[in-house]
Amino acid sequence: MVGGQRLPAYRMASGPGCSSLWVEVYAEGWVCGTDLVASPLPPDAVALPELPAGQITPYPCAFAREEGAPVFARLSDAAIEYSERWLEGGFAIAVRRKVFYQGQRFYRSAGGLYVRASDVFLARPSMFHGEEIRDRELLGWTFRPSTRAYDGLPDGRRVSFSSVPRQTVFRLTAEHEVRGVTYLQTSDGKYVRASDLRRPTYLDPPVPVGPHDVWFDVDTSQQVLVAYRGEEPIFATLISSGRRGHATPRGTYRVWAKLVTGRMANEEPEDPEEKPYYLEDVPWVLYFNDDIALHGAYWHGAFGQVRSHGCVNLAPLDARWVFDRAQPALPRGWWSILPSPDDPGSVVRVR
Repeated sequence: MVGGQRLPAYRMASGPGCSSLWVEVYAEGWVCGTDLVASPLPPDAVALPELPAGQITPYPCAFAREEGAPVFARLSDAAIEYSERWLEGGFAIAVRRKVFYQGQRFYRSAGGLYVRASDVFLARPSMFHGEEIRDRELLGWTFRPSTRAYDGLPDGRRVSFSSVPRQTVFRLTAEHEVRGVTYLQTSDGKYVRASDLRRPTYLDPPVPVGPHDVWFDVDTSQQVLVAYRGEEPIFATLISSGRRGHATPRGTYRVWAKLVTGRMANEEPEDPEEKPYYLEDVPWVLYFNDDIALHGAYWHGAFGQVRSHGCVNLAPLDARWVFDRAQPALPRGWWSILPSPDDPGSVVRVR
């Protein structure tokens, strides 16, 4: 264990090899009490697992091309074109391993099956990320393909402007009303229409939380998530919540399961108007309301717009930030964990 790390303490027991008492810090994980000191603060959520430099999801993922792709149980089956199943166009597998067989490159999936690399294309996850907040500073993100940032207040005179792309962040300093239109002044002296920005609102926690507890507020009207420590906002970012017909349920919940990755699929939807999907290794998953979760999305970059089937989509970098700080803490080497009465899941409010 790393020195200074705060650990849960579930129970104590005497036993050989420890002059004090053994302390169970994770399921079946014990530390001698002489190596520990009591802390009034909650356990740390550890930034695990460690990833290779430049990799933002636990594994790369790849999508089947429009015509689909055969999937093989064994590499030898590819030589005779004997496929285990068919991967529909747009379905995604995790690339757990790359192998060569008879001069061709294959990807081994999370399920242990193989696809030809030529039949799929690798995902390019969005590199968008949110902002850490200091002193309740006011932020806003553009969410349209192009947004005007004026060099002065458009008060009837001609004012020059520049066009800024979607997901540009501004730090806001003042609000101005001009002929019934609200403009927000930015820290670099620009002026942007308030209606052109997604903005976080800082609120009190929905239930009592400790001063060091991290919890999450999801504002579906603004498509923004704010993370708090106690009553103080510490991070904000854009999200994609459920689209029409799949609205993310409002309410206050707690994280009930935490997974590094999970498979999400509906290959045969009951509604014929619904498009089937199959996604392996969806990253940084925090289930909080039945099968509704906060999680990373490697298949789109439209954060700031409704998009999902009900979950709260985050850019992978943001999903990792949230995952690392959400309770319960993930022990080293573990892929998933469930909360306990002594180590409850983080609060998630959707409104």
